[in-house]
Amino acid sequence: MNRSVCRVLVSLAGLAVLGMSATRAGALAGSAMAQAPDAGCALPSEPEGIPAALDAAITGPADKDRDCMEALLIPEARMMFVSLGADGAPTYTLQTLDDWIASVKPRGHVMLEEKQLKFNLERYGNVAQLWSSYALHVDGKQAARGVHSIQAIKEAGGWRVTGIMVQAESATAPLPRKYLP
Repeated sequence: MNRSVCRVLVSLAGLAVLGMSATRAGALAGSAMAQAPDAGCALPSEPEGIPAALDAAITGPADKDRDCMEALLIPEARMMFVSLGADGAPTYTLQTLDDWIASVKPRGHVMLEEKQLKFNLERYGNVAQLWSSYALHVDGKQAARGVHSIQAIKEAGGWRVTGIMVQAESATAPLPRKYLP
């Protein structure tokens, strides 16, 4: 698989982490605060709900409305897509949600389906860390598997993502058995 195809797959894989159901986020007095979610796009009330909400928000055409994802992530959130370069050295691409949407939307009506395979959660008060393995299907065919590292905070409206790191599985970095269901 060539490097540009790998980057597209890694970007699509990151989609899984970002696609939560919620409304657009707004800023209030200089800090990011969630607006009241609409009925079809609610923030999870507990961090355990983040993986399923991400799956629901990602699944569908690549060019679908991303309002729910925009609500899930705080405005300052970043996504980091980690991969191995041709020389075997780790590399990364850092994106905002707007960058990610701009890279995925041109794929048009290509159908995406992401499923979180297994996740572990660590929580202390209003902060949470999720380590989640995923599988991404594009037009019904598995395109990627890998791991998401998701950081989240609790706000008045529910749980929101502050950052996501994604590494897709590769021949030199297969997904360990402990991350499979």
